[in-house]
Amino acid sequence: MILPMKENRHTLHLCRDDHYIFLFHEMITMKKNDARVRYTRHAIKEAFLSILKEKPVNKITVKEVCELAELNRATFYAHYSDCYDLLKSIEQELLQEFESSLKLVQSFDVTALIEAIYAMIEKPDEVCQILVFHGRSPSLLSQMIDLARESSIQSWKKELSHATGDDLEMLYTHLSTGLMNVVVNGYGKYKRKDIIRFVNSMVSSSLSVFQ
Repeated sequence: MILPMKENRHTLHLCRDDHYIFLFHEMITMKKNDARVRYTRHAIKEAFLSILKEKPVNKITVKEVCELAELNRATFYAHYSDCYDLLKSIEQELLQEFESSLKLVQSFDVTALIEAIYAMIEKPDEVCQILVFHGRSPSLLSQMIDLARESSIQSWKKELSHATGDDLEMLYTHLSTGLMNVVVNGYGKYKRKDIIRFVNSMVSSSLSVFQ
């Protein structure tokens, strides 16, 4: 009775070892696959952005992107349905990055928020510059503005005791749309410190009416 039990335990031990080896190989394979996916998507993205500098998305073909990225179309379609889907994916990455800076809005730290926006604009991959300054994503600014709407208004409710709900909605639309365009269109045209001073002045003036 003892010997079979020893054999069973030994067999079980070997099975466990095989299982761990299998999991280890699976993990290595997954890491390799993840690296390939990241490389492929990066190559597609860079090729697409390079072409997007020269012409709008409705003039870009999947064939062009694949030729520049040195990938076949089957590889492209494994990741994106078309160039519009690729553009949307790039926009979402940028919006997620912008969303992480929204806490600055809640504290009325206009200087920090503007610096965060300019940090996005000045990133080496030029995504924000291409989408915003080249006008390749007309809806991107409005999407960025909408992201901050709810958190800003909720924060203002605590600070602006004399403002109604409609006041806050209109105030946000006024400040966000106008000042975001000042920040973007003034980039490279005006000194950054002057833009920050102007925006701070406008925000303070507008908020003081309801304090």
